[in-house]
Amino acid sequence: MRDPSINRLLTEAAASPHIRNLHKLWSDNPERHRQFTLETQSLYLDLSKNWIDRDVISLLHQLADSCRLQQAITKLFNGEVVNSTEQSAAGHTTLRDPNHRNYQNNLKAMFSLTDRITDGDIKTAFGKPVKQWVNIGIGGSYLGPRLVVEALTELQSESRIPVYFAASVDDSLINQLFQTIDIEHCLFCISSKSFGTVETLMNARAIEQKLKTLPGYEPQPGQSSLMAITANTEKARQIGISDDMILAFDDSIGGRFSLWSAIGFPIVMAAGKQAFTDLLAGAHQMDQHYRQTPVDKNLPAMMALLAIWYRNYMELSAYGCLPYDARLRCLPQWLQQLMMESTGKMHNNSGGVIDYPTSPWVFGDHGQLSQHAFFQAFHQGLDALPLDFIGVIDGSPNQQFLLYNMLAQGAALMKGQKEDNSMAGCPGNKPSTTLLMKRMDAKAMGELLAMYEHMIYTQSVIWDINCFDQPGVELGKTLARDIQDYVSNDSLNQLDLDPSTLSLINQVNPTTKESNHD
Repeated sequence: MRDPSINRLLTEAAASPHIRNLHKLWSDNPERHRQFTLETQSLYLDLSKNWIDRDVISLLHQLADSCRLQQAITKLFNGEVVNSTEQSAAGHTTLRDPNHRNYQNNLKAMFSLTDRITDGDIKTAFGKPVKQWVNIGIGGSYLGPRLVVEALTELQSESRIPVYFAASVDDSLINQLFQTIDIEHCLFCISSKSFGTVETLMNARAIEQKLKTLPGYEPQPGQSSLMAITANTEKARQIGISDDMILAFDDSIGGRFSLWSAIGFPIVMAAGKQAFTDLLAGAHQMDQHYRQTPVDKNLPAMMALLAIWYRNYMELSAYGCLPYDARLRCLPQWLQQLMMESTGKMHNNSGGVIDYPTSPWVFGDHGQLSQHAFFQAFHQGLDALPLDFIGVIDGSPNQQFLLYNMLAQGAALMKGQKEDNSMAGCPGNKPSTTLLMKRMDAKAMGELLAMYEHMIYTQSVIWDINCFDQPGVELGKTLARDIQDYVSNDSLNQLDLDPSTLSLINQVNPTTKESNHD
């Protein structure tokens, strides 16, 4: 956003009536679908249903050049400082580069533990072989692994360890988990980069207490129902987890970029070693594409520039992610965290307060389910917003029917329907992007997720913000801990809280003394 003249030209372009008229854009250029499609080995991207033309694309390319995007991409892959808050590199791409030592060390540690588990060398605290695996983690230690596990498990013959996830501090969910799993044969993994996430440690303690109440729980040397994945191995040791049951990863790996690290161990458990290796290979293919391809053919860069066009120049505040495949049903939640936690910032890399919006509000769900929930507002509501329709090319009749539904929605949103004297009319002229996965396998998943990661990094470069920190997330968590501590110590009146929050605390905990609310 650094060149005033380019910003001015883009603002003028966004205000032009013709650019917001898809019917006019298509009549002026019937070959749009050829000019605005991009492709990689696993992905096919069609941008032609968007409010853009060649002049807008040219200006967006100039914007990227003025922000030194190519130099920033080089810095990312060369291990230079890109996290300005911590003055560190971002190491997630090294984990999928087969020529990097981090790649080799990561797979060696993960696969060695995998073999010990599947060969029966590791026994639970009940002396039983491991037949189930529970991931105790939240945020980046949960969303990415769960997404990939759900996408890949049914495809892999190597899969042999069912994986479950415990993320929220919610007794009802933990109780449901206990009713579902075979605890005596279950290995519980605490997945936390810092090993200080309150929700994760509370769940870990609840599970440990449950284990201790069960008959037959008599841990012997070399037997454990707990393991850990963390960048803070010392804290894991402090709660009694032995070194050979700890998978470590480097502190330069951001939480929401960490599924390629040991945090992705649930993927290995559920889908197998080959699937995880293929996942890394697909991501590395996208890394090479992002690094080497000119902006006009670069999928992550173009996705990012289009999102910036809508957010900053069209002034649209939301962004929809709509996968038409149940295997991708967690993609909207994963992208929500990736985009909003990475780019929902108010300070630039120099610490100054910015005067332009960054992350849009990201939402979405399984596409066909969404058709019967909120698509009505897309078709007849007065607002427009950029939508990503994501489909998987599959030969089965049901999957093809899903794709036909998806393609029909994009066409209907663009074309609309005129009805005289009828409430059935739809104005059309609503933009959308269509992204097709050419197949559903681990390599394609790797490409897809790495594409979105690089899309976010590109946005952060253009916006001049740090996509690898999350200071706002910590504020509410810190205050929650303070409330818990002060309620426990009967000293709530020492907290600087508004009367509404104090009153609500009294409703939640009636034993809180009234004096604390005066």
